[in-house]
Amino acid sequence: MRRWIQADKARYYQALLVKDLFGEWTLITAWGGLGSQRGRIRSTAVASYEAGLEQIGEIDKRRKSHGYRSIPPA
Repeated sequence: MRRWIQADKARYYQALLVKDLFGEWTLITAWGGLGSQRGRIRSTAVASYEAGLEQIGEIDKRRKSHGYRSIPPA
């Protein structure tokens, strides 16, 4: 899982690449306010594990351009 936060606006964004019950790869993204119970989740089918990693790389570039910083996995 990759996670980004934008502390000055109290926002987060995260991405998770998982294999579903049918053996297909799915990219799950979630975003919202830090400390809030509100937020959004989106699931997107990807063609392969590598394609999912490419999409996460694109998300990383976009998040960093919007002032987010990456949080290392725990």
